Amino acid sequence: MQKIIFSLFITLASIISFSQEKLIEKVTLNNFEYKVIETVSSSDSAKKVYEIQNVIKDSIISKIEMTKHYKTEQEEYNSLFKLVDNVFTFNVTVKKGDQTLYGIDRLFIGKFGRLFTGIENGILSTQKPDETSYGAQFEGGFNKLRQWIQYNFDAQKLIAQTGMNGFNIQVKLDIDKDGTPILADVTGNDNPKLRTEVERIIRKMPKWIPAKEKNEHIVSKFSIPVHIIGYD
Repeated sequence: MQKIIFSLFITLASIISFSQEKLIEKVTLNNFEYKVIETVSSSDSAKKVYEIQNVIKDSIISKIEMTKHYKTEQEEYNSLFKLVDNVFTFNVTVKKGDQTLYGIDRLFIGKFGRLFTGIENGILSTQKPDETSYGAQFEGGFNKLRQWIQYNFDAQKLIAQTGMNGFNIQVKLDIDKDGTPILADVTGNDNPKLRTEVERIIRKMPKWIPAKEKNEHIVSKFSIPVHIIGYD
Protein backbone atom coordinates (compact mmCIF):
# COMPACT_ATOMS: atom_id res chain seq x y z
CA MET A 1 0.00 0.00 0.00
CA GLN A 2 2.83 2.41 0.82
CA LYS A 3 4.43 1.84 -2.60
CA ILE A 4 1.16 2.69 -4.38
CA ILE A 5 0.75 5.93 -2.43
CA PHE A 6 4.37 6.92 -3.15
CA SER A 7 3.90 6.27 -6.86
CA LEU A 8 0.74 8.38 -6.96
CA PHE A 9 2.55 11.21 -5.18
CA ILE A 10 5.38 11.23 -7.74
CA THR A 11 2.89 11.22 -10.62
CA LEU A 12 0.91 14.08 -9.09
CA ALA A 13 4.08 16.11 -8.50
CA SER A 14 5.09 15.61 -12.13
CA ILE A 15 1.69 16.81 -13.36
CA ILE A 16 1.87 19.93 -11.18
CA SER A 17 5.40 20.71 -12.41
CA PHE A 18 4.39 20.21 -16.04
CA SER A 19 1.33 22.44 -15.64
CA GLN A 20 3.58 25.35 -14.59
CA GLU A 21 5.35 25.30 -17.96
CA LYS A 22 4.19 27.45 -20.85
CA LEU A 23 5.63 27.25 -24.36
CA ILE A 24 6.46 30.79 -25.52
CA GLU A 25 8.18 30.05 -28.81
CA LYS A 26 9.62 27.21 -30.87
CA VAL A 27 12.11 28.19 -33.59
CA THR A 28 14.74 26.78 -35.92
CA LEU A 29 17.87 28.95 -36.15
CA ASN A 30 21.08 28.07 -38.00
CA ASN A 31 19.62 24.58 -38.52
CA PHE A 32 19.19 24.06 -34.78
CA GLU A 33 15.89 23.82 -32.91
CA TYR A 34 15.07 25.79 -29.78
CA LYS A 35 12.17 26.11 -27.39
CA VAL A 36 11.52 29.03 -25.07
CA ILE A 37 9.56 27.88 -22.02
CA GLU A 38 8.11 30.02 -19.23
CA THR A 39 8.30 28.14 -15.94
CA VAL A 40 9.16 28.35 -12.23
CA SER A 41 12.80 28.39 -11.15
CA SER A 42 14.04 25.01 -9.97
CA SER A 43 15.91 26.74 -7.12
CA ASP A 44 13.29 29.32 -6.06
CA SER A 45 9.55 28.69 -6.43
CA ALA A 46 8.86 32.44 -6.05
CA LYS A 47 10.87 33.23 -9.19
CA LYS A 48 9.63 32.85 -12.75
CA VAL A 49 12.17 32.08 -15.47
CA TYR A 50 12.51 31.57 -19.18
CA GLU A 51 14.10 28.24 -19.99
CA ILE A 52 15.76 28.28 -23.40
CA GLN A 53 16.21 24.74 -24.62
CA ASN A 54 18.30 23.41 -27.49
CA VAL A 55 16.29 20.38 -28.63
CA ILE A 56 16.42 17.53 -31.13
CA LYS A 57 13.01 15.96 -31.77
CA ASP A 58 11.79 17.42 -28.45
CA SER A 59 14.68 15.87 -26.49
CA ILE A 60 16.59 18.55 -24.54
CA ILE A 61 20.28 18.71 -25.47
CA SER A 62 21.12 21.74 -23.33
CA LYS A 63 19.28 24.57 -21.63
CA ILE A 64 19.85 27.96 -20.01
CA GLU A 65 17.61 29.76 -17.51
CA MET A 66 17.00 33.50 -17.77
CA THR A 67 15.10 35.32 -15.03
CA LYS A 68 11.63 36.54 -16.00
CA HIS A 69 10.19 37.88 -12.74
CA TYR A 70 10.77 38.12 -9.01
CA LYS A 71 9.79 40.59 -6.30
CA THR A 72 11.46 41.29 -2.97
CA GLU A 73 11.16 44.09 -0.43
CA GLN A 74 14.09 45.84 -2.12
CA GLU A 75 13.27 45.45 -5.83
CA GLU A 76 11.04 44.06 -8.53
CA TYR A 77 12.58 42.43 -11.61
CA ASN A 78 10.83 41.84 -14.93
CA SER A 79 12.09 40.77 -18.33
CA LEU A 80 10.30 40.37 -21.64
CA PHE A 81 11.57 37.88 -24.22
CA LYS A 82 11.83 38.75 -27.90
CA LEU A 83 13.74 37.17 -30.78
CA VAL A 84 15.72 39.96 -32.48
CA ASP A 85 17.72 39.06 -35.60
CA ASN A 86 18.28 35.46 -34.41
CA VAL A 87 19.41 36.61 -30.96
CA PHE A 88 17.44 35.62 -27.85
CA THR A 89 16.78 39.05 -26.36
CA PHE A 90 15.43 39.87 -22.89
CA ASN A 91 14.39 43.46 -22.15
CA VAL A 92 14.96 43.95 -18.42
CA THR A 93 13.27 46.41 -16.05
CA VAL A 94 14.29 46.63 -12.39
CA LYS A 95 12.36 48.86 -9.98
CA LYS A 96 14.12 49.87 -6.77
CA GLY A 97 11.95 52.25 -4.76
CA ASP A 98 11.46 55.37 -6.89
CA GLN A 99 14.21 54.38 -9.34
CA THR A 100 13.71 52.34 -12.51
CA LEU A 101 16.68 50.74 -14.27
CA TYR A 102 16.83 49.12 -17.70
CA GLY A 103 19.01 46.58 -19.43
CA ILE A 104 19.12 43.97 -22.17
CA ASP A 105 20.33 40.43 -21.62
CA ARG A 106 21.06 38.26 -24.65
CA LEU A 107 21.80 34.68 -25.61
CA PHE A 108 23.83 34.12 -28.77
CA ILE A 109 24.17 30.95 -30.82
CA GLY A 110 27.68 29.51 -31.03
CA LYS A 111 29.18 26.44 -32.65
CA PHE A 112 27.10 23.26 -32.66
CA GLY A 113 24.09 25.34 -31.63
CA ARG A 114 25.34 26.01 -28.12
CA LEU A 115 23.92 29.12 -26.50
CA PHE A 116 26.11 31.56 -24.59
CA THR A 117 25.40 34.70 -22.58
CA GLY A 118 26.20 38.16 -23.93
CA ILE A 119 29.12 40.14 -22.55
CA GLU A 120 26.84 43.05 -21.57
CA ASN A 121 24.37 40.87 -19.63
CA GLY A 122 23.56 42.25 -16.20
CA ILE A 123 24.43 45.86 -17.06
CA LEU A 124 21.69 48.30 -15.98
CA SER A 125 21.21 52.03 -16.57
CA THR A 126 18.55 54.69 -16.20
CA GLN A 127 18.21 54.88 -20.01
CA LYS A 128 16.51 52.21 -22.10
CA PRO A 129 19.13 50.56 -24.36
CA ASP A 130 18.54 49.88 -28.05
CA GLU A 131 17.68 46.21 -28.61
CA THR A 132 19.16 46.32 -32.14
CA SER A 133 22.61 47.43 -30.91
CA TYR A 134 25.24 45.43 -29.01
CA GLY A 135 28.98 45.05 -28.65
CA ALA A 136 31.18 42.41 -30.27
CA GLN A 137 30.84 38.97 -28.66
CA PHE A 138 33.52 36.33 -28.19
CA GLU A 139 31.95 32.92 -28.73
CA GLY A 140 31.26 31.37 -25.35
CA GLY A 141 31.23 34.70 -23.50
CA PHE A 142 33.75 36.55 -21.35
CA ASN A 143 34.82 33.54 -19.28
CA LYS A 144 35.64 31.59 -22.44
CA LEU A 145 37.66 34.57 -23.70
CA ARG A 146 39.66 34.62 -20.46
CA GLN A 147 40.26 30.87 -20.69
CA TRP A 148 41.31 31.12 -24.34
CA ILE A 149 43.90 33.81 -23.58
CA GLN A 150 45.22 31.89 -20.57
CA TYR A 151 45.58 28.72 -22.64
CA ASN A 152 47.29 30.40 -25.63
CA PHE A 153 49.48 32.95 -23.84
CA ASP A 154 52.99 31.49 -23.34
CA ALA A 155 53.60 33.39 -20.11
CA GLN A 156 56.32 31.09 -18.76
CA LYS A 157 58.46 31.47 -21.90
CA LEU A 158 57.89 35.22 -21.99
CA ILE A 159 58.94 35.68 -18.35
CA ALA A 160 62.09 33.61 -19.00
CA GLN A 161 62.96 35.67 -22.10
CA THR A 162 62.38 39.10 -20.58
CA GLY A 163 63.40 38.56 -16.95
CA MET A 164 60.14 40.14 -15.83
CA ASN A 165 58.51 38.66 -12.76
CA GLY A 166 55.06 39.37 -14.13
CA PHE A 167 53.14 42.14 -15.85
CA ASN A 168 49.77 43.84 -15.96
CA ILE A 169 48.65 45.03 -19.39
CA GLN A 170 45.60 46.06 -21.37
CA VAL A 171 45.22 44.47 -24.79
CA LYS A 172 43.13 46.80 -26.97
CA LEU A 173 41.38 45.32 -29.99
CA ASP A 174 39.40 46.54 -32.95
CA ILE A 175 36.79 43.97 -33.99
CA ASP A 176 36.02 44.60 -37.66
CA LYS A 177 32.66 44.20 -39.39
CA ASP A 178 33.19 40.51 -40.14
CA GLY A 179 34.34 39.74 -36.58
CA THR A 180 38.11 39.62 -37.19
CA PRO A 181 40.08 40.82 -34.12
CA ILE A 182 42.85 43.33 -34.91
CA LEU A 183 45.42 44.42 -32.32
CA ALA A 184 45.14 48.19 -31.81
CA ASP A 185 47.48 48.71 -28.84
CA VAL A 186 49.10 47.17 -25.78
CA THR A 187 49.33 49.45 -22.75
CA GLY A 188 50.93 48.99 -19.32
CA ASN A 189 54.28 47.64 -20.56
CA ASP A 190 56.33 48.62 -23.63
CA ASN A 191 58.58 45.54 -23.76
CA PRO A 192 58.80 44.58 -27.48
CA LYS A 193 58.85 40.83 -26.75
CA LEU A 194 55.62 41.20 -24.82
CA ARG A 195 53.98 42.96 -27.74
CA THR A 196 55.26 40.26 -30.13
CA GLU A 197 53.64 37.57 -27.99
CA VAL A 198 50.36 39.49 -27.88
CA GLU A 199 50.44 39.90 -31.68
CA ARG A 200 51.00 36.16 -32.04
CA ILE A 201 47.96 35.13 -30.00
CA ILE A 202 45.67 37.74 -31.56
CA ARG A 203 46.52 36.34 -35.01
CA LYS A 204 45.39 32.92 -33.69
CA MET A 205 42.20 34.25 -32.10
CA PRO A 206 38.95 33.05 -33.74
CA LYS A 207 36.47 35.47 -35.22
CA TRP A 208 33.97 37.18 -32.94
CA ILE A 209 30.31 37.89 -33.51
CA PRO A 210 30.64 41.49 -34.77
CA ALA A 211 29.01 44.43 -33.02
CA LYS A 212 25.80 45.93 -34.30
CA GLU A 213 24.41 49.44 -34.19
CA LYS A 214 20.82 49.93 -35.32
CA ASN A 215 20.98 46.38 -36.73
CA GLU A 216 24.04 47.16 -38.91
CA HIS A 217 27.46 45.57 -38.37
CA ILE A 218 30.08 48.07 -37.22
CA VAL A 219 33.75 48.13 -36.22
CA SER A 220 33.98 48.09 -32.42
CA LYS A 221 36.63 48.32 -29.73
CA PHE A 222 37.31 45.90 -26.89
CA SER A 223 39.86 46.01 -24.08
CA ILE A 224 41.14 42.86 -22.37
CA PRO A 225 43.03 43.06 -19.06
CA VAL A 226 45.88 40.53 -18.82
CA HIS A 227 47.59 40.04 -15.46
CA ILE A 228 50.48 37.57 -15.21
CA ILE A 229 52.39 36.80 -12.00
CA GLY A 230 55.69 34.94 -12.16
CA TYR A 231 56.87 32.54 -9.45
CA ASP A 232 60.42 31.52 -8.62
